[in-house]
Amino acid sequence: MYDVFWDPETGGVYLAQAHSGGVAGAVRPVFFEELDLLGLDKYWHYPPAKRPLLWAAGRVYYYRGEQVAEAHGGDFFERPRLVVRREDLDLEPVNVALMLQKNAPFLEAITHTGLENIKAAHKKYRKKVDMVGVAFSGGKDSLVLLDLVQRVLPPDEFVVVFSDTTMEIAPTYDAVEAAGKRWSNLRFFTARASRPALVTWQEFGPPSRLHRWCCSVHKSAPTLRLLRELCGKPAVKALVYDGVRREESRSRARYLPVSEGNKHFAQVNISPLLDWNMTEIFLYLMSRQLLLNPAYRWGLVRVGCAVCPFASCWGNFICGFVFEKEVTGFVELLDSYARGKGIRAASERRRFIAERSWTSRAGGRELSAGPKTFLEERDREAVFLIRQPRERWLEWAKALGFLELEGPERGGITNSAGVFPFRIRNYEQGVEVVITGLEKADPVFKSRVRASVNKAAYCVRCGACEVECPTGALRVDGRVFIDERRCKHCGNCLSFVEKGCLAAKSLSISRGGGNVKGLNRYQQFGMRKEWLAEYIKDPGHWWVEHTLGSRQFESMRVWLQEAEVINNHSRQLSPLGERLQRLGADHPLTWALIWTNLAHNSVLVNWYVHNVGWGTSWSKKGLISLMPDDLSVRTRENAADALAELLKKTPLGERLGLGRMEMKGRQVVSVTKRGWADPQPAALLYSIYRLAEKLGRYNFTIREFFEEPVEGPRLLFGVSRDLLKRYLQGLSLSRPEWVRVELIFDLDNVYLDEGRRAFEVVDFV
Repeated sequence: MYDVFWDPETGGVYLAQAHSGGVAGAVRPVFFEELDLLGLDKYWHYPPAKRPLLWAAGRVYYYRGEQVAEAHGGDFFERPRLVVRREDLDLEPVNVALMLQKNAPFLEAITHTGLENIKAAHKKYRKKVDMVGVAFSGGKDSLVLLDLVQRVLPPDEFVVVFSDTTMEIAPTYDAVEAAGKRWSNLRFFTARASRPALVTWQEFGPPSRLHRWCCSVHKSAPTLRLLRELCGKPAVKALVYDGVRREESRSRARYLPVSEGNKHFAQVNISPLLDWNMTEIFLYLMSRQLLLNPAYRWGLVRVGCAVCPFASCWGNFICGFVFEKEVTGFVELLDSYARGKGIRAASERRRFIAERSWTSRAGGRELSAGPKTFLEERDREAVFLIRQPRERWLEWAKALGFLELEGPERGGITNSAGVFPFRIRNYEQGVEVVITGLEKADPVFKSRVRASVNKAAYCVRCGACEVECPTGALRVDGRVFIDERRCKHCGNCLSFVEKGCLAAKSLSISRGGGNVKGLNRYQQFGMRKEWLAEYIKDPGHWWVEHTLGSRQFESMRVWLQEAEVINNHSRQLSPLGERLQRLGADHPLTWALIWTNLAHNSVLVNWYVHNVGWGTSWSKKGLISLMPDDLSVRTRENAADALAELLKKTPLGERLGLGRMEMKGRQVVSVTKRGWADPQPAALLYSIYRLAEKLGRYNFTIREFFEEPVEGPRLLFGVSRDLLKRYLQGLSLSRPEWVRVELIFDLDNVYLDEGRRAFEVVDFV
């Protein structure tokens, strides 16, 4: 790769030995279409020439070596801001012929090196692979690559594969068609996923810098499937020439010219252009009079997908204004994704898209697919629940080992790790898989079992795992099928990506408390009375038979756990949960006990209990303003929404007086915290016992409930000192085995029985 210098004589550039001090940054030619798009025709005079008019390094424009303009900003919706340093310029096209003549020796040298590298790789690997292919995208690099390859390799010894992601812009399809006509002696093929990208974006969620599922689903997997079909083998080993260049990104700067098994275990990649710079690419195209994708004339630096998480704001600007038709559908999906994140204002959603905030998506919390699996570990058993499975778990279980069925719903998996009995129970909306002995298995096998469950839950038949199978035992064609005679149980299809499935990885939701003080666990949803009623009606089946949406389900799971209705990390009713099941979802005591536990376990409720005083009214904005300033506005808004819904859609708000809502339409006008006017004695006693369990001491004074910020009856329910004294005196008479009080003169001691548990309070109701 050579250094680049300005050449005032030709209006072009010339190459010189590397490290001789050239122009900083990648240098590209600029055509009249780009100048028109930017509005530079208002400042300069130039012809609509086929040849370039000037050059750009980054977003700075140079005419015959002089900096004449600069562009700042720009995105899908906004044009860049121009800084014009020279006005009233009369631009003359570059003298391309003279420029190429001056650069001929350097172009000859890099061309010779590229041709030799292609020949050497072909000689080394041709007999070791089933197919030789040239990856063709219709962009400048792939055009140079294809021209080099066809100059040295016989046309019957390789194929040209265009991976149509269905996210391409129109000029790319034109370039592919033109290339087919130019090299009519070559064999051109198009690889395409079974479903268009507009569909897969909805299935997987928008691709991001963390979730690059699109490359596997729309490029590598379709290409390998095509090569497999062309060579007529169930699995194919391929030699692929690609146009990757180090200059393009930091990650590609570490690439090697020859890579075996880096992108795929059965693929050897050769990168003949790895050390070429952008200027050398354009000079080669001009010297060979090769076609140029028209998108470069509009100013695109890299031609690829119309909307890509790795594209620049500059690229988004050009695609948004020049190729709006190709962009619109994906921008609409991003707008829908922003709505799912709770961004209500159209202007804010537009900014979310323009500033590329969507490219940092890390999980599926805001997506409709949501969580679909649940694991509960019991003694010697692992219970997997699969909500609305997309594929049969038994089919994916074939990849774990040899299946021995004792009937349609039970059997065993045998492999080198041992024998693992399993049984299956089918529900209307889900499946329960119970595997015995998994606790003794090694971590690799456990991971594969979890992957098989994820496969059954999330599989969208994208085919990415199919090409990982070295024997062709796995087929994904309308449905998933594993040929047990061919399967070697290598685990490639279960371990090629985190969670064993691209869709599961993209849609998964962190089960932790959130990375911002735990306030973002509830996805804007509060617990609702009807949800609790549905759950306690049939807690065993609810996990697969519930009527909640995916995000609502995930929120409810968190509320149940924090309310201690279920055992921690389990779907089983806790001892308290069993008692609340008897009380029912309409009983005020049920909600008083839930509120007490939430105050202990929920960061959100704990914050509300300690920071919003009795007898006060707050608007939603006011509540948000009370929350810590180091939290993002969106996190605080989501937390306020979840809290408001918890208070509004359960007896907690109105019946117990913990947050009465004043509404205007669907909007919360104010939240008034009055207190529980007629509290149930058992609720007050339960709150004191829970505090005793938390602090590890079983004697208190009434004074500390009012003068110290402890989670007792006053803080939780707003009861007055006199009312609490009366209730405790009554309890000491009716339930002396539970509580004793000394309320004489200055004595206000409360004594509890250390041998009792808080949840047992419900037994005497």
